[in-house]
Amino acid sequence: MKPANFLLRFWAMVRHTKKIFLARTTPLYVKVILGLGLLYCISPLDFIPDWLPVFGLMDDLALAAMLIAWANSFDVPEAAPSQGRYTDARADHRSQRP
Repeated sequence: MKPANFLLRFWAMVRHTKKIFLARTTPLYVKVILGLGLLYCISPLDFIPDWLPVFGLMDDLALAAMLIAWANSFDVPEAAPSQGRYTDARADHRSQRP
């Protein structure tokens, strides 16, 4: 994979994670986990101190990668044209009965 393609894909995953965090239909536990993970990554207090070469940043990068990958397993609700806000397509599908 070319470095440019990797960076574009990574940036798309980061944008998707932001959309998941800001969506109204995202469960609270998902938002809490993403928020706490972000706080851990930017916090100076770590399990492995940042001043240790290589290993200090590895725990932050690994956690960030896991959170981004986890958030990308969720679907962003599509905006309904008539309502002008997010709706959960899966919830609409489940409410329909044969």
